[in-house]
Amino acid sequence: MNIGSTLKDKSVRTLPLQPSSPISRENQNQQLVKECCEWLRFHRIWGKLSDQALQALTQCFQLLQLSAGTEIYCEEQKPVGIYLVKWGSVEIYRLSIIGKSHIQYRSAGELFGYIPLMGESVNATYQANAIALSKSEIWFISRSDFLQLLATYPEIHGTINYFFSQDLTAFAERKIKEQLRNAQLQSYLHPIPQGEKILGSSKAIQKLRQQIENAAHNLKPVVFQAAPGTGKTFLAGLIHVNSGLANHLFAEIDCATLSPTDTGELNTDPLFGRNGEHLGVLELLERGTLLISNVQVLNNADRDRLIYYLKTRLVIPNPSHNNGTEKTTTNLPTPVHSWVRVILASSGKLNLPKIEFNEIKLFSLSQRQADIPEFADYFLEKFSREQCRPLLQIDQANLRRLISYKYPGNLTELGAILKRAIIMTPSEESTIPEKLLWSVQSDSNTFRIDLLNQFRRLRQLLLSRWYPEALWVVMMIIFVPVTIAGFISPQTRTSNILLNLFWAWWWPASLFLFTFVGRLWCAVCPFMIAGEWIRTLSLWIYPRKLLPPPTKWMNRWGAWVVFAGFLAIYLWEKLWDLPHTAYLSAWLLIIITAGAVICSLIYERRLWCRYLCPIGGMNGMFAKLAIVEVRSTQQLCGSQCSTFGCFKGSTASPVNFAEALPSEGQQTGACPLYSRPSQLEDNRDCILCMTCLKTVLTVQYKSTCDFPQQIYLSSIRDFGQR
Repeated sequence: MNIGSTLKDKSVRTLPLQPSSPISRENQNQQLVKECCEWLRFHRIWGKLSDQALQALTQCFQLLQLSAGTEIYCEEQKPVGIYLVKWGSVEIYRLSIIGKSHIQYRSAGELFGYIPLMGESVNATYQANAIALSKSEIWFISRSDFLQLLATYPEIHGTINYFFSQDLTAFAERKIKEQLRNAQLQSYLHPIPQGEKILGSSKAIQKLRQQIENAAHNLKPVVFQAAPGTGKTFLAGLIHVNSGLANHLFAEIDCATLSPTDTGELNTDPLFGRNGEHLGVLELLERGTLLISNVQVLNNADRDRLIYYLKTRLVIPNPSHNNGTEKTTTNLPTPVHSWVRVILASSGKLNLPKIEFNEIKLFSLSQRQADIPEFADYFLEKFSREQCRPLLQIDQANLRRLISYKYPGNLTELGAILKRAIIMTPSEESTIPEKLLWSVQSDSNTFRIDLLNQFRRLRQLLLSRWYPEALWVVMMIIFVPVTIAGFISPQTRTSNILLNLFWAWWWPASLFLFTFVGRLWCAVCPFMIAGEWIRTLSLWIYPRKLLPPPTKWMNRWGAWVVFAGFLAIYLWEKLWDLPHTAYLSAWLLIIITAGAVICSLIYERRLWCRYLCPIGGMNGMFAKLAIVEVRSTQQLCGSQCSTFGCFKGSTASPVNFAEALPSEGQQTGACPLYSRPSQLEDNRDCILCMTCLKTVLTVQYKSTCDFPQQIYLSSIRDFGQR
């Protein structure tokens, strides 16, 4: 018997483990053979064999002394013999699509590695792996000796068949469980960071590196005190990959995504499972590392169950449903053993009494601004590579802008902002333009009161068909008779009330309203309404594609056209006494209407209102004083929106946030004044038409707000910050 074959180091082999130098029958230690025979004789299975069979069996034994973690054989290897555990523990497992999957354990007196030798095929291979879990001694019988024993002593077949039936039953049960485990674990698994490191050089990062290293070198529970977006998933994966559990799975479950039950409590079946009905992730994972995020949303009873698991390694499932009947002993939860290392993450401090754990506080990005340049470089390189384009740069002005921003979403928000900016940067550019970082706002622009949330009926009104289409009808019912009356009514101001209303009341009132509602008049302006209606009629009669706006020409010469229009009105007023002559005032209305109609028939949207209308130009200048404004939810559309429905228009589609109104997500046209609502900085080019408010919410967004809408109204701003 070979007593000296010892393997203490795990090494890569192409063949299963076997003694390095077999001992001949003549050199066998007869005393040890006798001891082995006595050991087998008192075993409950092997003891049923005859003395001759036991003697022959022990004559073939060769001893392997193994240290913990020694691989014995692997999948697809050809067998060289069989193995019988003298003492110690061996695990049989498979590698599935979700990682290491346990099949069964082998302890003293149990046989393994024999199944490929039982068939007739000489090319049969192992379909599983075997590894020593603890320091062990294993008896090895070579393939040739084993086959000769079976031929000489047929009674050994009975013992082998016993082990085979046990293995077959265990394997079938394990296969069913593995299929269920594979299906249910997919949504929780996370890739393990390979070759990644913690970025940054601030003192907070240096301390964090040391804490992560300490947590990786012990298997104590870890508690992250972390705000959303601070990288807890990455850091938990880093702890896992550098720990002794690196060969097992890493998963995450977010308690904030658990659905509520009928009683209003969170349904914790995905975490703890339900007795006899559903397996929780703690039981499915079996071994490895589990990150449980947002633990603070669990109730006290569920947190107590987590603490109990950390103390005892026992998972208490939720009690089974009994269809309203009284509780019985059959539906009481049965504790389940699990060897999963738990990492808890919470926005606040967690209290875990009588438990030793590693506590790590993750600082927000605004608390370690010195690391922002390094994070920005990392995201620029990563997303430029993903977009298959040369590395984009960011200039110093934009870098200072990034550093000064507060980042409510922390690293997640910084990455989303830079990814969106890279996607939108033209291919010929090598530096990200400043306008693409418009969502990075300073605190001076964040003091607002959301009128859409404060006054729900206002939101209903602005989303209804009454605004502004119904007001258009009312306005035209007034405008057309007033214009006609200018030609047939008394011509002097002293005898014509319409002239007084127009020149003495409407102009001063509109100037006063600018400070409150900005260019609201332009949303119901009769000149624009006439242009829209006549354009719609002309397109019905003669379908055609309207021209896009000549933006470059308008940006250069549009202001001169507006100036010329103002000058003409001023000269007309002074030379021909325009304010005191009714028909001249009517002609002024007709001329402005004609300009709006002509532009509407040629160009898309409202080119006249944006660039050429003399009244609109004045309105845009005074509208900057308004305390009511339309602004976007910067963190939403600045980092997540990719369809730009508020600028380009959208089709009708259901929205995806809580308490949405039936009129949310309408089919809308493009912004009539060619403005990107998400980039508005003042009210000059916003007429409060609410087209952008009615558009479809194009991104998935989780928020505690009732209306995480892309556009909102704000008011009562600090005039000293303008």
